[in-house]
Amino acid sequence: MHVKLSHAVLALLVLMMLSSGTVFAEGKVPQRIVSVTPNITENLFALGVGDRVVGVTSWCTYPPEATERTVIGDAFSLNMEVLLSLQPDIVIGDSNLVAGHIEQLQSLGIEVASTDPTTVEEVIESMVTLGDLVGAGEAGRALAAQMRARLAELTAKVPAGSSKRVFVEIWYEPVMTAGPGSFLDELINLAGGENIAADTGQAWPQLSEEQVLARDPEVVILTNFNMEEALQRPAWQGLTAYQTGAVYEVNPDLYVRGTPRLLDGLAELIHLIHGLEL
Repeated sequence: MHVKLSHAVLALLVLMMLSSGTVFAEGKVPQRIVSVTPNITENLFALGVGDRVVGVTSWCTYPPEATERTVIGDAFSLNMEVLLSLQPDIVIGDSNLVAGHIEQLQSLGIEVASTDPTTVEEVIESMVTLGDLVGAGEAGRALAAQMRARLAELTAKVPAGSSKRVFVEIWYEPVMTAGPGSFLDELINLAGGENIAADTGQAWPQLSEEQVLARDPEVVILTNFNMEEALQRPAWQGLTAYQTGAVYEVNPDLYVRGTPRLLDGLAELIHLIHGLEL
């Protein structure tokens, strides 16, 4: 799992803290947490420390309780005045988002950390890391074990030798999809599918409409809540997925956020690709 921070000295400090499983003085854990990414917010609640989350971004919409917290910004910028008014012990999230505020937060005695998993296994490991970071190590290890067990259970149900070509549409104009390095690509593989963008070498590649048509996906997954528009595209009517009615709309949060709900996304993919009821 990749653990990084926005400042070289702070990175070394936090890496030492994470490896030892403690961040604060012995017996003291952060009581006021600000999360600046949706996945961190969701994972903090999953670890049972949602009551200690005092600030989130406007994109932190799950669980519903998260929307009751003070909003300190969005995915692109932070309102430092609001953030500091919450008097957080620690700010956790995307290191790029907090990069411009590291020194100010440090000078006020506020810890800053980020975990950046890029695979399903790293997401599972991040539950332990994050749990240790906020004094919920036991809950983190339990959650990781539950996720590994469910992952094994789901993948064991994937029919052997029944792979189908899958196209996931992130955006239409231009056509953007998910490729190697994205959770979606890994989930397609785990679900027994064949990602038609597997050869792009990019996590979020653009494809021409002609490329999509030539690769003739057998399953089309829409993530932008545009089913009505997608079904009316004249050039796409001959695709196998369109001919067989295998065009589906999904909640993108299950596929792009590094949280336990990735496994809900995997279960849904297995169902959509193979027709299995899980």
